Amino acid sequence: MKIALFSDIHANLPALEACLEDIDSRKPDAIYCLGDLVGYNIWPNEVINILRERKIPTIAGNYDFGIGRTSDDCGCAYKTDHQKFLFHLQIVSYGKRNEIIWAHYLLISGSNFNSIGTN
Repeated sequence: MKIALFSDIHANLPALEACLEDIDSRKPDAIYCLGDLVGYNIWPNEVINILRERKIPTIAGNYDFGIGRTSDDCGCAYKTDHQKFLFHLQIVSYGKRNEIIWAHYLLISGSNFNSIGTN
């Protein structure tokens, strides 16, 4: 079974369209969105409508949760040394352990920094 996962669109409609075009070309059996549809960009309604139209199951990211709850804290501040470390991980890493940590970080969409070990 081929599953496509994406996240952190942050109201960027051109990015979502490009992402979905690429996903569609790969013909996955299922598509899931790991959240953070809003914030930073100017197309939050359009982005949300596309996911609704396509019936893509989506979890709420920290930005989505903050906006939905009208909270002033999106949970995106890097307050601890552990969180700052995770923020500075590179997409391209040279050790398998770092690749696993980075993949795990992407899958949780920044929603629970404490679930990732760094040792």
